[in-house]
Amino acid sequence: MEKSTDTPAVLEVEVDQADVPSADEILTFASVHGNFACISDRIFRRFEIVLPPDSRLDVLKDALIEVIRLEPEGQGELNPYEVEDFVDALERTRQKVLTGGDGA
Repeated sequence: MEKSTDTPAVLEVEVDQADVPSADEILTFASVHGNFACISDRIFRRFEIVLPPDSRLDVLKDALIEVIRLEPEGQGELNPYEVEDFVDALERTRQKVLTGGDGA
């Protein structure tokens, strides 16, 4: 099976019902500046984020941190450090795929 560098990565984010409008606004605005797509499903409180290879992960990271800060202190499942680690891992994976250095 061949890996294509044109294949986007997909990330799913789920939020509390009360945070859906704010999260939608944050992620939609960021998607314009970060060159990624954000597909909102307000009924199921989920957002699907499609990341093409040329997306700006720094913009995504900032948006995700804003979204997790919508929840009251200590209520969220993630903290900003976990988001930073996750986005850093995405960047490393993207670089491996783009350079062909995935070890396969």
